[in-house]
Amino acid sequence: VFLSVAKGDVLCLLGPNGTGKTTLLRCILGILKARQGKICIGGRNVRSITARELAREVAYVPQATNTVFPYQVLDMVIMGRNPHLSPMSTPSARDEEIAREALAKTGIPHLENNLFSEISGGERQLVLIARALTQQSNLLVLDEPTANLDYGNQARILKIIHELAQQGYSIFMTSHFPNH
Repeated sequence: VFLSVAKGDVLCLLGPNGTGKTTLLRCILGILKARQGKICIGGRNVRSITARELAREVAYVPQATNTVFPYQVLDMVIMGRNPHLSPMSTPSARDEEIAREALAKTGIPHLENNLFSEISGGERQLVLIARALTQQSNLLVLDEPTANLDYGNQARILKIIHELAQQGYSIFMTSHFPNH
């Protein structure tokens, strides 16, 4: 497999369950190691990049995330700043500002004080996209970003993905739906 995602591109990997879409994403993210070949991001082999450096280059939005801790939405989004913080430091006022900008960009600033565990699935997916934007990475990797969402939330997320590509983000996503 050879694929490339340029600035402003949206590349969608289409396929049924069990065909290796998520496995490929995990290899790109360095979570799994490819048995052969190489994966390069920005011309650098993923195997030679530290986790912190990779997180500055690539932001990941999983299919779904649950948390057992009662995090507020703003706290979940601020977690995206982790690759930019030094060990044992706390987020600055600028980090909070970046997180609030991401919440506004995804259309959910009104949720910042809600508990992540108590909002709808569509709202959670938007929070995860906002967290990825807060990382300020060049490449967004989205694993079935519309999974288990109603049609309205699917359309909303796809619109945001399109807008992000127009703003210069490179986006690599997976889906089951040819219309996406």
